[in-house]
Amino acid sequence: MKDLSRNVTLYCNVCGNDQFSALDDELEDLMDASDTTKVICSDCGKIFTKAELLEENQEVINANLQDIQDEAIEEFNKELKRMFKKLR
Repeated sequence: MKDLSRNVTLYCNVCGNDQFSALDDELEDLMDASDTTKVICSDCGKIFTKAELLEENQEVINANLQDIQDEAIEEFNKELKRMFKKLR
């Protein structure tokens, strides 16, 4: 089965920018940060915690999850068809 992982772009709820810098730590990936890690929007300067940023982007996250679910079901169905063809 193919890799269904995705990177989801998070957006500032004030200006719509997708570029953030960590305030507390030198951070390479927001995924590795704790929920209390503070980030700042590089455009408007709004400060968020990781948890707040995720909450503000829940709609985007849920849409991506739905896409992954749909793709996984499609891939699973293709794999089942291949398996049944081999049994004939």
